[in-house]
Amino acid sequence: MAYIEGVDYWVRLVEFPNMASPSVAVSNGDGTFTIYVNSRFSPEKRAAGLRHELEHLEGQHFYRDDVELGELEAAADGKITLSAPAPGGGRGDRIPLYRDCDAFLEDFIGKASPASLELLRRGGLDLSEGAGKSPPGRGGASGPSAKR
Repeated sequence: MAYIEGVDYWVRLVEFPNMASPSVAVSNGDGTFTIYVNSRFSPEKRAAGLRHELEHLEGQHFYRDDVELGELEAAADGKITLSAPAPGGGRGDRIPLYRDCDAFLEDFIGKASPASLELLRRGGLDLSEGAGKSPPGRGGASGPSAKR
């Protein structure tokens, strides 16, 4: 088994409460992962479980919202090959970074459904163009803003 380049991960051998699974991979939320291997299984099953979880990491399965879970599991077991992710998909593309609060609000308003926007208006949020700039120190002064 080789280290997967470009992915930070830790492997921990722990005793699971049961034998439902030989291993599980968990996102740490910061781009790193922890693979837990169930010590209740034989060394052969533990190695197979670790290989399975490493396949998930190498295939970037944690970032594939376009594929069903069963397909991801089959791909990690080597039973199928997944198609390439859609353009724009992939590591880090799911969490946008905004320069300020106004940029976030502009993006949100552009993507929100009319029903969501109506609920925000009823809640007292002014969504008119140029309404209410961000308070000093809380973002930029360009783009549509919200005022409560």
